[in-house]
Amino acid sequence: MQNFMLQNLQLALQLGVPQINMMRLRMVYMKIWLVRHGETRTGEDGLYKPHHGLTARGLEQADQVAMALAGYSIDICYSSVLPRAVETMQRFIAIDGLDGVRIENLNEIDAGNISVASPEIKRQIINHESNLDFSPFGGEDPERFFRRVADGWNELLTDANTRGVERVAAFLHGGTIGAIIDYMEHNTFDYHSRPRMPNCAYTVIDLSEDEDYRWRGWETNHISDHTS
Repeated sequence: MQNFMLQNLQLALQLGVPQINMMRLRMVYMKIWLVRHGETRTGEDGLYKPHHGLTARGLEQADQVAMALAGYSIDICYSSVLPRAVETMQRFIAIDGLDGVRIENLNEIDAGNISVASPEIKRQIINHESNLDFSPFGGEDPERFFRRVADGWNELLTDANTRGVERVAAFLHGGTIGAIIDYMEHNTFDYHSRPRMPNCAYTVIDLSEDEDYRWRGWETNHISDHTS
C-alpha cells in the first residue's frame, strides 16, 4: 500500500496535480466500484447536454446496476454533479439508503459550446473517434481534464478516508473513469486506450492490493440489454 501511494505521489508531482498528504492520513484499505451512468437523453445533434438526465432505458440500466451492487455492502456513494450521474446514483441510494456525495471535479470533460462544431466533429465525438480537445469551443483539452479529474479523485479518496469507509461506489462518466484508470496506472490520459465503457457497466479499483493497479475490463453481466 505504501508503495502504491509513493508511486501515485511521484506521478502527481510530474503532472503538477495537488495530492492529499498520505503521511497525515490513516489510509484504510478501500475497494471502489466505478460505475458509468445510464443511457442519457441527447440533443437533436446526438450529443449529450450538461442538463440532460437519463432515458427510460437508462433508468432501467441504473436499476440493474443498483441491484448488482446491492450485495457488496457499499458504505457510501459518490457522483459528479451532472444529472445523468446523479440520477444513476439515486437509483442505488433508493435501495440502500446511503449518503450520496457529489464532486464537481469528477464531471465529464467540459465540451464548451460544442453546438457550433461542424457535423464532422460531432460525428467523431458520437463515434468515439474524437481526440477530446474542446478548447477551440471554450471547453477543456485532455490535459486540463486529466488534471481536474485527478483532483476530484483525490477529493473522493480524502473524503472516504476521513469517514473511515472501505467500500465505495462512484457513479461517473466514461471519460472520467478512463482518466482515473490512467492515473492509477501511472499513465497520461488516453481516451482510446480501452474499449468504450457501456452504460451502467462498472470496474473495480482495489486499494488493498499490494501491487500496481491494472484495469481488468468492464463488468456488464448485470445489464440485460448489453451486447458485446
